[in-house]
Amino acid sequence: MKCFVVMTLLFFILMMPLFSVAQKESAEAQVLAAEKARTTALINHDLAALDKLLGDDLTYVHASGRMDTKASLLEAIRSDKLHYMSWEPKDLHVRMHGDIAVLDGKYHVHVINRFASPDPLDIDLFILSVYARRGGHWQQIAWESTKDVGLPATH
Repeated sequence: MKCFVVMTLLFFILMMPLFSVAQKESAEAQVLAAEKARTTALINHDLAALDKLLGDDLTYVHASGRMDTKASLLEAIRSDKLHYMSWEPKDLHVRMHGDIAVLDGKYHVHVINRFASPDPLDIDLFILSVYARRGGHWQQIAWESTKDVGLPATH
């Protein structure tokens, strides 16, 4: 019996790193799924879904330099001043920090931003987004995007 207990403890000690890796990969997948749900909700003008996916403390900085809160972003979508038609992810990466996730990468976005222009815009963006796990699900709490002007990378 003593040998069984020792072997069981040893098994769990040795398997802990594998459980941690699986939990990290699962959390990364959950964040990417939340991000996909967010972009789908933006395209579909699904304000109810966005209300759940965006934190009440959201800071949202557009590539145009315009800054929104959750309330002002939802109002811009509701009033059709922002009309997203497509979001194509190009290269997304997730870094986990406990209940915070940092998402960075690139998107190609097709949008009508009536704050900037009445015409549809096709924009390549570099993005940085922060998600927080709240109440068992992920909410976006920060977003910043910059236009990709085609300069060579420096890393």
